[in-house]
Amino acid sequence: MLGKLLKYEIPALGRKLIPLYIGWAATAVLLGLAIGPAQSKSEFAVVMTALLYSGVATAVVVMAIVMIVQRYSNSLLGDGGYFSHVLPVTTTEHIASKTITAAIWVLLSGVAMVITGFIIALAAGQIRYIQFFGLKELGLYWANVLEFILASILNLTKSILAIYAALTIGHLAKQHTTLASIGAYIGLLWFEAVIARIVFLPMIDLANEVITEHEFDILVLEVGIVSLVLGGIYFFICKYLLDKKLNLA
Repeated sequence: MLGKLLKYEIPALGRKLIPLYIGWAATAVLLGLAIGPAQSKSEFAVVMTALLYSGVATAVVVMAIVMIVQRYSNSLLGDGGYFSHVLPVTTTEHIASKTITAAIWVLLSGVAMVITGFIIALAAGQIRYIQFFGLKELGLYWANVLEFILASILNLTKSILAIYAALTIGHLAKQHTTLASIGAYIGLLWFEAVIARIVFLPMIDLANEVITEHEFDILVLEVGIVSLVLGGIYFFICKYLLDKKLNLA
């Protein structure tokens, strides 16, 4: 059933975000065309198109966050929860489908940001000036990059589950659920800060030093493990409260 849920969830978010991606790309073209012939970055056309590009970029980020919150809240905690919880689908599958969908579209938003950067450079006729630094010049290798990407995905998933956990905890309140959810999220951030201080304190000195490949591996491994554990805790909070405390079915 998870696959069927994803077939529904992924397009549901896409219908809202894809038009914004198209608009984002269009403003990137306009910005590039304005930068190309401009003699100064302070020219009116450049400033206005840069503001337009920034506005659309902000709209994409805000819309992605709002949709992540709304899809979970409305489908599992709001009026739609009564329908969702009578379907032949487990709570685990519901939470997993929302999390996977949100992670996919957040990652696609990041990819879209990179693509619009290339579009700007291409439209401005400056694509040849973009320099790609070799990984060896940074002291890193492809294995390090893959480790970093995996740890980043785990951290992103953890962050999404933290939002879901806060929303679920907030709905335990009889009134002012939004304020309760915000308070719960702040509490979870404080909890994460405490964990990070305990786990990463020995690594703080590395901020002022050149990180070796081995030290980078350790740091990324720790980030991945902490994200995985915290994500598991947040997932359990969502599942337990939805099954035992909220009684939405």
